[in-house]
Amino acid sequence: MTIEEMKAKGFKRYSAYIQKTITTKEVEVWAKKKNDVFDILLEATKDLSNMEFENLRSTEAVYLGLCEKEIESIAEAQSTVTRHNEDFYKSEEE
Repeated sequence: MTIEEMKAKGFKRYSAYIQKTITTKEVEVWAKKKNDVFDILLEATKDLSNMEFENLRSTEAVYLGLCEKEIESIAEAQSTVTRHNEDFYKSEEE
């Protein structure tokens, strides 16, 4: 399911920082419930490349809460999170 479809179905917008030795700028996640946010972010952090982060020993998704404002994100980190976000709800399309 795409982000646009999630918006149309009333999913809530959450934001978080992903910390992997360094911290990314804020990324957005659309989810039905808060627990889904953590699952999506944890999968996305596994997929972020070595080029984005110096050291992969420490990976943590830091949840911030519902997001009402526009955010300034790192494009590659956001695209990785968005891909995992859409894949997470893919089964609901059927």
